[in-house]
Amino acid sequence: MANTDYDVELYELLEEAVASGELDEEEDRAAIGVARQVIDMGYYSLSPKQKTLYDAKVIPAIKEVAAEWEKNEMLNRHGD
Repeated sequence: MANTDYDVELYELLEEAVASGELDEEEDRAAIGVARQVIDMGYYSLSPKQKTLYDAKVIPAIKEVAAEWEKNEMLNRHGD
């Protein structure tokens, strides 16, 4: 069953992680696929192996992107 609460922010973080190189489309293909499954069906739809991959690869990448977004927001709010 698909997750009816599609996580737009997580999707945007994932897309930016790929665009910025935090996740490589070729090298991290499995991790990106697992992340897309989380977006569509939720974290609890993952197998234990998939959760390990998600936690090890995707979480650090999206945290890095989120930190960059937060930094940019602070700079925009307070000026350079």
